[in-house]
Amino acid sequence: MKQINSNYEAGRQIVVFDEIVTTLPGGAHVERGGAIARFTDGILPAGTAIVKDDADLYQVLAADATAFDDVVGLTSHDVAIDDFPLVAVVTGGTFRVDAVPAFEKTHVVDIKKAVPTLISH
Repeated sequence: MKQINSNYEAGRQIVVFDEIVTTLPGGAHVERGGAIARFTDGILPAGTAIVKDDADLYQVLAADATAFDDVVGLTSHDVAIDDFPLVAVVTGGTFRVDAVPAFEKTHVVDIKKAVPTLISH
């Protein structure tokens, strides 16, 4: 697994997915502004919900979001937030609820309604 953190010391990564069935082909370049606003430590964690906005750009689901219809999937692994981060987005598979970020954890039902091919346990 990648040992990624903001201070370049060895670390560990939480396993979010037990099974990955489908992903967004080619991944998604996520807009940096929304990602860094939500995750100030500079790391986009695995299990973060990704949405597609009206301009067909991919964004991190905002921490104050109330609508989840635009969610396309969850990030498969931790990624450093650089100029234009490229992330693998899982659109179908089995994920661990306890391993996703806190906001996603509280809205699992809404996310699964938007992406019915995601299964949680």
